[in-house]
Amino acid sequence: MLASRRIRTGGRIDWALMIVVSSQAVVAAPPAKPPKNAPFCLPLGTRPLFVAPMGQIFRGEAGGPDPATAWLSQADEDRNGGVSRTEMRADAARFFRTLDRDGDGRLTPDEVGRYETEIVPEISLYAARREPSDRGRRRGLFSGGGEPGYAGPVGAGRFAWLNIPEPVAAADADLDRVVTSAEFTDAADRRFDKLAKGTEVLDARRMPPTPQRAALAGPCRPPPKRRIDPWDEDGDAQGGTGA
Repeated sequence: MLASRRIRTGGRIDWALMIVVSSQAVVAAPPAKPPKNAPFCLPLGTRPLFVAPMGQIFRGEAGGPDPATAWLSQADEDRNGGVSRTEMRADAARFFRTLDRDGDGRLTPDEVGRYETEIVPEISLYAARREPSDRGRRRGLFSGGGEPGYAGPVGAGRFAWLNIPEPVAAADADLDRVVTSAEFTDAADRRFDKLAKGTEVLDARRMPPTPQRAALAGPCRPPPKRRIDPWDEDGDAQGGTGA
């Protein structure tokens, strides 16, 4: 605030300006409220992941470029800036061979299980936990929160352009628990059609950000409070003083 006062010196009256700093605190405006459909916020330092249409995972570094570019660089054999149907099939066949450990042209339950637990454990939908009333037995596999409660993308869908929770097992068209190379190629065609939307080339510039990338970029909502299991994996109550 500016104020003026008279200063009498040597018989003369001079005018001086005095700057008075207000002692009132400056109140900051409250932050804007994120949209109701905004994704939940992720912890600082979260590494970006990308699950390619047929299930291969690419891991980036926190604050680094979108790992989807690594898949596009791999699949775009002619380096024209997009992925054609032929290139999508070739990339699917290459990835299928890495999963088919015995080379028989079929992905058995063991090979699919290895994909889920060893290659892409980040897409797991379920967690095993002990039954509080019987500390010696496992209740089995079910959602970690104790109830489904899923909304929006789940599993691999959190890190992909398509919301397919398990992209390798989903290629099993006849549901016989075995994925053949032909089924994998057919799945590649279907997924190409969904992504290319009638065009002949899958253009990355038209792809929306994955749910994880959208959450990292913001705006985002605070995550809901986690339902705490009173029993940890060792069958002991959490919060104890320990041994």
